[in-house]
Amino acid sequence: MEITNCVTQETTNAAVMGLGSNEQEMLNFAIKNGIINLPHLQDQIEMMKNAEILQNHQYKIWQGNNQKWYTYLPDGKDGRKQVKRSTKAAIEKAVIQYYRQNPKKEERKIKTFKDAYEHWRSVQDTLVCHNTVCKYNTDRKRYFDNTSFVKKNIQDMTEEDIKVFIVKTVKEKALCKKACKTLFSYIKNTIYSARVNKAIVGDPMEFLQAKQFYQYCVEKEKPLEQKIFSDLDLNSLHERFDLDHEKKPDYIPTYAVQLASLTGMRVGEIVALKWEDIKMDYIVINKSEKYDRITKEYFIDKTKNKKDRVFPKTKEIEKLFNTVKYVEQINGFLCEWVFADKDGRIHAPKVSSCIKNKCKQQGIRNRGIHSFRKTVNSKLKCNGVSTTVAASLLGHTEEVNEKYYTFDTTDLKYKTKIIEDIEVKQQK
Repeated sequence: MEITNCVTQETTNAAVMGLGSNEQEMLNFAIKNGIINLPHLQDQIEMMKNAEILQNHQYKIWQGNNQKWYTYLPDGKDGRKQVKRSTKAAIEKAVIQYYRQNPKKEERKIKTFKDAYEHWRSVQDTLVCHNTVCKYNTDRKRYFDNTSFVKKNIQDMTEEDIKVFIVKTVKEKALCKKACKTLFSYIKNTIYSARVNKAIVGDPMEFLQAKQFYQYCVEKEKPLEQKIFSDLDLNSLHERFDLDHEKKPDYIPTYAVQLASLTGMRVGEIVALKWEDIKMDYIVINKSEKYDRITKEYFIDKTKNKKDRVFPKTKEIEKLFNTVKYVEQINGFLCEWVFADKDGRIHAPKVSSCIKNKCKQQGIRNRGIHSFRKTVNSKLKCNGVSTTVAASLLGHTEEVNEKYYTFDTTDLKYKTKIIEDIEVKQQK
């Protein structure tokens, strides 16, 4: 009887919390006389408490593309930690269990820049792919971790505080303009999120622009010979391709590298090619291989600019595809994918590693597959092809084409000939 009375009194105290004296008296009467079922009341109180915990949870709960459910929980070391469960009920249970074991954490509000940043990330991470989340995490460690700036009370943060932090970070980390712009956007998005959530009233970023800090940035310009392959390098590599096809005809990555040298295709686009994409006169480029750095899995997605494009199939390209199909057929590799070996479709890192080995074998400067894109595009431009056409073939915008992919590939002999022709015309 004493135990029952104890439980009843404890439950009654929990149930009547916040009620007026008359309401408390009525509730106690109902419980004692069996009008209200005590176990049912306990369940209702637990459900209300759990709902309150979930409502106050500062991080968003979302379902990923892999059908798993995610959220973040506060973590003393890194600020927060990601939690994954198979169902929504399971992830909610994990949240409830955490806050019941750590009741003080439930009351945490947006006070510091770090709090505001983590709240912004809790939403932003649900809107982007896993690889972007990984980039966010890397940048957070690079720019914000272990800095006094993130510990500042966000309500007291001024424009001067932000300016000093950005300039200091740009100088200490030797950031280029692109990295500076990225840092600026993280701070701006965090402040905006804090304003939306009414953690601050004013906007210390109102009169700041990323370009104000470019004067403190460094220019990381690579020499031309590191960006593109010279004609001498290309000739050397194609000699190596022919030699490898003869000695190791079943090593498929070499054929993939050769296709990159002829088309300037991205490595992800090359390994995602299917035989159905190889038409009579052209190649359809409409997908690309991606790697999820969180799940550690490869998957096929759209191209980088989300657009389909075609690339003309020259006689040399057609010969390459015929050779690949023949080699794969006699070795039992032939399947729906253009580039496959005994393990199935080959992945991008295998092709990227192959080009580095070819450069090393030929004694030329080590470059990646991307250098073929810049080389092919530059040759097109130097041969009079318009930016519009070149950008269409390579699969990027005209602005990107001009800014990052166009270089002078002509040699001194060619330039001398141009000058001589001008001189002859002038003498006439």
